[in-house]
Amino acid sequence: MTISDLFVSGCNHPTGYFATSNSPGISIFRIDVAQTSAELLSRFEEIENPTFMIASPAGDRLYASSEMPLWAEGAVTGFALSPDHRTITRLGRQSSAGSITAHLSLDRTGRYVLISNHGWDEDLGGRDQALALVAVDAQTGVGDIVASTKQTGTGLQLPRQGRSHPHAALATADNRHIVVSDLGADALMVYRFEVEAGAIALAHTVALTPGTGPRHMAFSHDCAFLHVCGELDSSVTSLRVDQASGALEIIGRCRTIPTDWSDLNHTSELALAPSGQHLYVANRGHDSIARIAIDPATGTPEMVDHVASGGKTPRHFASDPDGQLLAVANQDSDRVNFLAIAADDALQALDFHLEIGTPTCVGFVPWGT
Repeated sequence: MTISDLFVSGCNHPTGYFATSNSPGISIFRIDVAQTSAELLSRFEEIENPTFMIASPAGDRLYASSEMPLWAEGAVTGFALSPDHRTITRLGRQSSAGSITAHLSLDRTGRYVLISNHGWDEDLGGRDQALALVAVDAQTGVGDIVASTKQTGTGLQLPRQGRSHPHAALATADNRHIVVSDLGADALMVYRFEVEAGAIALAHTVALTPGTGPRHMAFSHDCAFLHVCGELDSSVTSLRVDQASGALEIIGRCRTIPTDWSDLNHTSELALAPSGQHLYVANRGHDSIARIAIDPATGTPEMVDHVASGGKTPRHFASDPDGQLLAVANQDSDRVNFLAIAADDALQALDFHLEIGTPTCVGFVPWGT
């Protein structure tokens, strides 16, 4: 396992729905698993609740959400990173156009930040947009909102599904569509995406099993399949992607927890293993990372096993660039634990962790060339 740089961000202001708010904001560590060492390279504290964050493919930019419960609209902030990752410089900030900003991603060109707003149950007076596209700006990090849209829908599990609650947005391989998971509506919304114009238009709505509560998503390496975890029913749903139209067809489902588990559990993060042969899914309650096999021919999922997350409430995780290490943000244990990834994608706990307050998002920062 090689040396790599890891960002950690989290909740630093009370929300009412997180148990703690102990995060120092945004931190970057240099991780050396062989030496069981973590050097703090940089830290940025003057930001409210950066509960989700992403790095640019070049490793020179960070984009962080601000998830504040009573703000009418959240925010996304752009940062510049020095080549050695020892300096974080705030560039600019833009409204998210909706409340409870939950997730960020980049389109396939890196020209837009795709913002998912979970939405507060009550009307806070903001624009209440489910999805917003913000232009990436070289000077300010984030520029104008170029497009946004509202979503509607409800589900069976009240009060969690009393209204639309988007949770993530991802661009398809050809960048012609954007898929949004809506926990409240039990649906995936597919938008046509015109990159040059920065325009979106609803193309398809795919209903999932009632009570699923779709949260995070991951494409297969060839983008022929899309996988989504159900926060409310501890499931993975796999769908076939029509590359031309962006239409999605459900092809299989599986559980993410053992059949004899009866206590409360909510999935959080879902990601493709580096090999592409399995999915990893974080279980909050069971406090584990599930390994889900993906049939290479059909794309259907099947649960294989679990490994303990190393703490309480694993909210997020990420694999290192070499595909050998998984960092897990255990939100309610103030700890980031590390798991080794074997050749068959099996996970093994390492005697190594970071102590850091309320970690909600982690990611490895690429080194520039």
